Amino acid sequence: MDWAVQIQNLTFKYPGGEKPVLENLNLNIGRNEFVLLVGPSGCGKTTLVNCINGIIPHVIEEEMSGRVIVEGLDTTETPLAVLSQHVGTVFQNPDDQIFNLTVEEEVAFGPENLALPTSEIKKRVDDALRGVGIEHLRDREIATLSGGQKQRVAIASILAMKPKILILDEPTSDLDPLGTDEVLSVVKRINKEYKSTIILVEHKLEDVAKYVDRVILMDQGRIIADSDPRSIFGDLELLYKLGVRGPEVAEASVKLQVKGLKYNGVKTPLTVDEARDLLLKNKDSWSVKPDLKLEEEEIGEGDPIIQVEDLWHIYPNGVKALKGVNLTIYKGEYVGIIGQNGAGKSTLVSHFLGLLKPTRGRVLVAGIDTREASVGFLAKKVGYIFQNPDFMLFNNTVWSEVAFGLKNIGLPKEEIEERVREAIEIMGLEGFEDRHPHALSRGQRHRVAVASVLAMHPEILIMDEPTNGQDYGHTRMFMELAERLNNQGTTIIVISHDMRVIAEYTKRTIVLKDGEVFADGPTRRVLPMGKLRETMIKPPAIVELSQSLAEYGLPRNILTVDEFVNCINIRGGEQ
Repeated sequence: MDWAVQIQNLTFKYPGGEKPVLENLNLNIGRNEFVLLVGPSGCGKTTLVNCINGIIPHVIEEEMSGRVIVEGLDTTETPLAVLSQHVGTVFQNPDDQIFNLTVEEEVAFGPENLALPTSEIKKRVDDALRGVGIEHLRDREIATLSGGQKQRVAIASILAMKPKILILDEPTSDLDPLGTDEVLSVVKRINKEYKSTIILVEHKLEDVAKYVDRVILMDQGRIIADSDPRSIFGDLELLYKLGVRGPEVAEASVKLQVKGLKYNGVKTPLTVDEARDLLLKNKDSWSVKPDLKLEEEEIGEGDPIIQVEDLWHIYPNGVKALKGVNLTIYKGEYVGIIGQNGAGKSTLVSHFLGLLKPTRGRVLVAGIDTREASVGFLAKKVGYIFQNPDFMLFNNTVWSEVAFGLKNIGLPKEEIEERVREAIEIMGLEGFEDRHPHALSRGQRHRVAVASVLAMHPEILIMDEPTNGQDYGHTRMFMELAERLNNQGTTIIVISHDMRVIAEYTKRTIVLKDGEVFADGPTRRVLPMGKLRETMIKPPAIVELSQSLAEYGLPRNILTVDEFVNCINIRGGEQ
């Protein structure tokens, strides 16, 4: 086979690390393959792709042995400038690779440095902007864009280079669900039309499974499994063991087979349509449990803890981010806030901390007008975990980072040590206490940021995209922790594009669109709404599957895989 990437006996260790991040790894990737790298946070995925693109060993010069051959070039012997013409990389954080002022300048920068003709540069820029759906942002200053919009710019700037190998490291982490679909379909088209080799690192397995040819499952620097997506995502035992969760429809399919449903050798479905067709072909083997009714949570009870009254926020550049928002969040609620990129979610919750002041209207937190309160005062009541953990990390060790806020409010040394130990244990960071936060993976850095907020014991905990860069194991740990805190009386507010997280954990969902409240109600009522797609949001796949089978008796407001499976009786199997 004609190989695009050949890796032979690759071992790599970071400074201060007790053991290698990659250990005796061997891997071949063929030209024109679309490969997905999957594994728990910190398993070595990002390190592996940095060995392929040449960042290791040319930028990060540490302990490396073995060979990496890319398009016939040994990465150790080939300058990074030459490798970059063969391999393009889109990183997790778009700010790490954007440095021009406007969108068009950024996308044109790479082709200009290749000294291409002006007409070719223009064509590449036009194609790349159109491909990721941001033609309307061509003249915008990048500093005015949302995180998701910046990520599309970063992807476009790499696409304009037309590399033979395209590496994408969590490229859709900041994108709304339909935006994620759009970008991934563009990447697949590049794979097919330009015969590019695609190497994708991604935790949104629901979205990517239908696009990839091959899945490589990693753990602790080693390759654990390497096969087609249906085989990998059909092995629930292996996935659960590693803290990975595949597509909902695949998970539901396997669980129904465990209950006794026979699929007659058909492989694991990866899409809603495949799962529906498979179930209908076997309709004689199952039925819906009678008299099913899934109750909605009661909301709007108790004492108000956040009151938003006719809130407008207009940025200095004239962008109207919020337009007359009115809502009340009650003490002890567990609330999800969703909406497309740029809908106003982060702007809204920034008012809860006093980071932004209303242009018009007011916000009350525990009865206090945020216009009259300092950020420091509000921080004692409201904990905020930023979408980008790097905005929160500025100490030299994990321990000092978690202890920083506690020292600032003057707690006794013994209590600080107790709270820091507790937070580090909760977030699974034992053994990292003396590591520099920025030497960790993004998922690990996010856990450090969460630990630093949890140690403060806030009344209100706001989590802005808390599951970005996290595997299922750590996502579940985050959300179950938030659930425990909520049961103890903490008000939880989650901003997320992960509809599965919203469906499984939140009791109330607020949908924003263009700076206004589009919908607000029990999560079980909001997520199945047909008009939700008007906001660039799509419900979880299991909700779509349930609705597609409603004529056969499935409730239209099923939210989770387990609810779906429990609604179905298998004739001759488990009930």
